[in-house]
Amino acid sequence: MNLLNSSKAIILLFSILISPVVHAQSKIKICLTGRIVENLKSYGQSFLNAAYLAKEENDLSNKVVIKSYFYNNRPLEPMHIYNQMVNDSCSAIIGFEYLSDLLLAVKEQKNDTIPIFTSYASTTNSDQLPKNIFIFMPSYNYQAEKMMSYLHERYKNINNVLLITEINRDEMLKYKEVYSSILKKEHVQYSTFDFLENDSDIEGKLSIFLNERKYQYVFLLSGAIASAKIANIMNNHSTVFIGTENFGSSVSQTFFMRLNDKVIHSHFIRNLDFIQPYDALTKFENIYIQKFHEKPTVLAAYTYDSMKIILKALNRTGIVNTNSILSTDYIGITGAYLNNGQFYRSTNYVILSVNSNGYAYEK
Repeated sequence: MNLLNSSKAIILLFSILISPVVHAQSKIKICLTGRIVENLKSYGQSFLNAAYLAKEENDLSNKVVIKSYFYNNRPLEPMHIYNQMVNDSCSAIIGFEYLSDLLLAVKEQKNDTIPIFTSYASTTNSDQLPKNIFIFMPSYNYQAEKMMSYLHERYKNINNVLLITEINRDEMLKYKEVYSSILKKEHVQYSTFDFLENDSDIEGKLSIFLNERKYQYVFLLSGAIASAKIANIMNNHSTVFIGTENFGSSVSQTFFMRLNDKVIHSHFIRNLDFIQPYDALTKFENIYIQKFHEKPTVLAAYTYDSMKIILKALNRTGIVNTNSILSTDYIGITGAYLNNGQFYRSTNYVILSVNSNGYAYEK
């Protein structure tokens, strides 16, 4: 054997020996991120639990790595975290549950190849996002229309309305936009009161604004803590308070727990809730409880579906990117599904009421 052939043989042998090592290190990285999951540890744990549960159920679990990138309330933190995940070669991202955080991440995108699955963030019917953004929640228009339909059915004539909005949050501005549009179409007179999350004198400013005026219907387009503060000021056992998914769920009754007076008339709409689960959601709930010995959050359901979609795309195509996701058909537990290259949001919804014992199913 001459020197050239000998060198080729050595190179071939070396490549054969190292190829399994290289292959073993080539893993898909799925990255979990968010703010609420950092601030509320129970949510963060359910987020992680659901991701690992889906991974364990998949044949390719040894080829997948899950890494978390939770962040705090510092300004622009979602942008920094997004760039960090890109630099760390994340193949897919699950998180950015606040619309404002999601929009900051989208602003940082150089392309739309990395799929981002978000849970509680949504958009209006007219909003356009890149094709790599997968939103489970129905549009704000859809939720507002269903809520208004319920209110008309229960209370007949809706009037004397006040919209209270936490205007530093994009999702609340969207809710204000769609509710204002519906009220105008129905020729319902309404007033508005806007505030900022970090305003330490919300109660004082609201009291001055009200000037002892009573409203019959108050839409609390704000987080659970601020909404409870406002309800504590305005609750006269006659006013009806209307909320969003930020009120919490039957598993985590955030708004209710912060009420000084538990005797209140209040309703809110959610996409999903385990208080009234359907078969697919019940099956997931039972599996989750059996493994983790506690009830799952709705965030866990969104996370589970996200992971299942990603892993099915990986199983089918061997890669994870936006195109492999869109080319994968999938029907999951949240009501959202993929079919013929299109992602369809969930159209499920549940309306809950707040009573002296907590949250109760209405519709």
